[in-house]
Amino acid sequence: MTLPISLIVTGLLLSGTLTGCSTDRFSSSNDNASELAGESGITDKIKGLISNDDDLQELKGQLEEQQKQLEALQKHLKRQQIPVLIKASASANAGRATQGTASTAYIAFLEEDSQFTEVETLAAKEVSVIPNRDSNLSLNIPQDARFIAVKVGLRYTKKRSQFLIPISSLNFDTPLTLNIGACDVNITEGISPDKAPEFTTKLKYYQQPLTSCS
Repeated sequence: MTLPISLIVTGLLLSGTLTGCSTDRFSSSNDNASELAGESGITDKIKGLISNDDDLQELKGQLEEQQKQLEALQKHLKRQQIPVLIKASASANAGRATQGTASTAYIAFLEEDSQFTEVETLAAKEVSVIPNRDSNLSLNIPQDARFIAVKVGLRYTKKRSQFLIPISSLNFDTPLTLNIGACDVNITEGISPDKAPEFTTKLKYYQQPLTSCS
């Protein structure tokens, strides 16, 4: 059976139309897929940035923690040593005389206040005190020490040249400074009143100026 030419042409036209529609749909699908793929890439980048930011915050937190640990260690090490400055005046250990003379300062670390009478025996450091001369030293504090004891061998006074200082009262930012006069010793720096108010009150009363040597 022979089909009319008009039907053949019509069929070809319909076929072309259907093919075109199919191609357009595939093209549209591809465009949508590409668009989705692009959005997915952006999302991945955002997730990556968020992840990186989280890592950065975690790293920052670790650094801050390490800084705190370092500061704590430095503070601990700082409190294992005490700087001491002994300042002897020109009239140091002169007593009623006018000329200063040499003497000896004994520094000991004690666990109990009852050991105070043994300062010379337990001394961690003996320092020669020369009139009109300063002595700088740094002493290691034993772990179990509760007191630092100081005794300066003055000729005319003894009580006013001996100190039993609680370690808890020390200010580690400044040296424990001792001024040695004709017949007494004064602590001018290195004590924190807020850390040991009772001791500070006693020290203030104890260090009233002498009118004369006994």
